[in-house]
Amino acid sequence: MKIDKPINQNYCATVVKIANIVPLENCDNVVATTIFGLQAIVGKDTKIGDIGIVFPAETQLSEDFCKNNNLYRHAEKNKDTTQQGYIEDNRRIKAVKFRGNVSNCLFSSLDSLLWTKIKLDSLVEGDSFDFLNGKGICKKFVIKIHEPRANHQHVPKFFQRVEPKYMPEHFDTENYFKNVGTLNPETDIIVSQKIHGTSIRIGNTQVLRKLNLFEKGLKKLGVKIQEREFDYVYASRKVVKDINSPYAQGFYDTDIWTEEGSKLKGLIPENYIIYAELVGWTSGGGQIQEDYNYGIEKGKAELYVYRVAIINNQGISQDLCWDHMIEFCKSVGLKTVCEVWRGKLKDFKVDDFINKRFFEEGYRNCLSLGDNKDLVDEGVVVRVDRRTPYCLKAKSPIFLEHETRILDKGVEDLESSQTEVEDETIK
Repeated sequence: MKIDKPINQNYCATVVKIANIVPLENCDNVVATTIFGLQAIVGKDTKIGDIGIVFPAETQLSEDFCKNNNLYRHAEKNKDTTQQGYIEDNRRIKAVKFRGNVSNCLFSSLDSLLWTKIKLDSLVEGDSFDFLNGKGICKKFVIKIHEPRANHQHVPKFFQRVEPKYMPEHFDTENYFKNVGTLNPETDIIVSQKIHGTSIRIGNTQVLRKLNLFEKGLKKLGVKIQEREFDYVYASRKVVKDINSPYAQGFYDTDIWTEEGSKLKGLIPENYIIYAELVGWTSGGGQIQEDYNYGIEKGKAELYVYRVAIINNQGISQDLCWDHMIEFCKSVGLKTVCEVWRGKLKDFKVDDFINKRFFEEGYRNCLSLGDNKDLVDEGVVVRVDRRTPYCLKAKSPIFLEHETRILDKGVEDLESSQTEVEDETIK
């Protein structure tokens, strides 16, 4: 049976086998198990070798999944209204502590999928999905930002200057613990500080020209017309902010991507795309990420590059390797994310880089978290240099708890607000 690739590999259901059981203090009826670097609290009858599915923290279960498994705390929403579960109406899985024990993922039996009419024996360990048999299972939990636009000018669908192949999105960085087994232990890796901000793309790239009537007429007659030109384009992770288009879109009042990206104008060669993280503050004084302002002066942001790609005339990309990226950025006066380790994968001990404050532990090129001692660095990114680098992220459990607290407060996420609503079909 073919299972479609999930929209977001980091917030989906994955078929797993229980590999360990950890007794918990002050708990008679539950134990813990570690899955992909996370910890789930499960019933005491759970055994090593049991097969089920796991959902990481900040995944949102679908309405149908919760209803058919009687998971809602408000029993009237369950299929069996006499049964009361533990999931709130927003269906969000949180990183919490239960009697002092960490819980940052949810493990569920395969039977929880019976309502989809899927043949359970067709599922194998490692299968990942957010839909089964056309039924929505889960998606990333997001608090949307609703900002007024500067204007509501209509953008004709027939003319879009920026073709995706000339301004490609950054690939998803997947879970280290879930995917590290796919790598050869002899693989050379580079490990960098994962900073907590918002993604930005800046490209000096090819865009379509808007032809005038005379040029259109010549083109119909077979005359070769210049249809492309180079221009600077700025984008968040998902959304292009093409303010130079003749049909310039009304942009968000907080368009930090254009504000900060335009500062690089003149620095980036043609056909180059810069991928970076913005940290600190918006020009209006809002934090890009709650509590993680890295000591940057209010109202200012800093940009840290983690990837540089070159796009040729056919739209085929080639990345600079890590060391060449560092060299290029130095030559044009750009900062890069901080390297904290490099070597063979077999020698890398990821636990040495989790729940850390890198600057205070001697990594003086890393960004400091400041005086708030409750904060830890988000984690690390493990990179393998290839034509397009392969990157995995290992997040700190303490950071996951912080992320949950921020969402509990209803703080709007500038990064998530720029994500296309392609998974809105999962209710």
